[in-house]
Amino acid sequence: MAEPSTATVPKRRFGAGFWRLWTATSISGLGDGVRIFALSVYAATVSSDPVEVSMVAVAGQLPWVLVGPFSGTLIDHLDRWRMLWICDVARAVVLAGFVSAIVGDRVTITVLAATAFLLSSIETMADNLSQAVVPDVAGSHSLDSANSKLLTGRLVTMEFLGAPVGTALFATAHLLPFGLATVCFALSALLVFGVRPASGRTAADEGRVTLRLLGSQTGEAVVWLWRHPLLRTVCVMAGLLNFAVLAVMGVAVLYALHVLHVSETVYGLLLLVIAVGGLAGLTLAPKLIAGLGRGRVLQLSLGICPFVFVLGGITSQPLIAAVVFAFAGISVALVNVVTTTLRQALIPPDRFGRINGAYRLVINGLSPLGGLAGGLTADRFGLRAPFFLAAVVLAGVTCAALPLLSNRRIGHVPDQDARPGHEDAGSPAAPTGKDGE
Repeated sequence: MAEPSTATVPKRRFGAGFWRLWTATSISGLGDGVRIFALSVYAATVSSDPVEVSMVAVAGQLPWVLVGPFSGTLIDHLDRWRMLWICDVARAVVLAGFVSAIVGDRVTITVLAATAFLLSSIETMADNLSQAVVPDVAGSHSLDSANSKLLTGRLVTMEFLGAPVGTALFATAHLLPFGLATVCFALSALLVFGVRPASGRTAADEGRVTLRLLGSQTGEAVVWLWRHPLLRTVCVMAGLLNFAVLAVMGVAVLYALHVLHVSETVYGLLLLVIAVGGLAGLTLAPKLIAGLGRGRVLQLSLGICPFVFVLGGITSQPLIAAVVFAFAGISVALVNVVTTTLRQALIPPDRFGRINGAYRLVINGLSPLGGLAGGLTADRFGLRAPFFLAAVVLAGVTCAALPLLSNRRIGHVPDQDARPGHEDAGSPAAPTGKDGE
């Protein structure tokens, strides 16, 4: 078997541009974590109507499906580094306006929902941009290593710091967490401002952008993705992983309270275990990929899931459930690192935004369907049933992944310098290496 291209990872340090991007991403992650938590809690203080409160959460999720694909296409026509700091400035402005609404006592469910929608709409573009510019500052380093560091920084600030910091500040004064988030995005903008990669790649297209053009190019991106055998496979696989995980997480609180018989506090600790697993997966990802190859890491990540979810479905022990959640976090983290690198390596740079947007449309479209399926399954068959549903789905994905996502097929995917850049929109770059193993 051919050795994967990630077998040797350069030991040189990342440059200043990368660390400015890492710091900005981590700081904006804190801003996102604080504001997402604070918005949901604020909604509960404004209204006791479950439907009204849920509207805020729904408003925060809709942009990933309604706005994400088109914002991805838009960034292919703009200077990505400039747009990255503009997105942070825009989020700071929106939050500053929300803080003024708090001061003026004008916060309603409608204001909360509108704020959540605007911030998530900008986030769809900012997240796409942050992935698009990584190859510009990774230099000679492995993209797997660069993505691992960036995802780790954001996970720590968003998941580990966001909720507790947001809780403490919100309890002191409602405007404090939003004030902090405003400062975070302003600092992130300052860090990114002026960064210019040595390669000079901005992937900007100065042509006139119209709604018709955005629509047609977004459609072309969906077709490109579907016609690319490897990225299509990875996209469906990652989407079904999200579907399975959300099927479980959608009823996780009820599972914890009524199957594991633990308190709300312990349930919070179980959620923290998922984040710890994710952190472990992100930390281990570069070494595992270097030693095993991207294909085998994907296979192992998926192959573990059916067993751990079955274990979660049959256990009533909180410690065993914690192990299940930890492995779920590890698997998702490893898959995120590998699939992000594959997109950066295989998608033509001038069309990364729109094709990455199409990819994320599938991922984010399947996630809520997983939550709905988990809820319906639990209602019909009990709170353990979603774990078995997830296990069945991922067992099927694993069987398909064994031949389709092998090292022989993925191992020779270029890291960054040899990325395709001149293919026709409807003719995907063929993956290097032979299919199957």
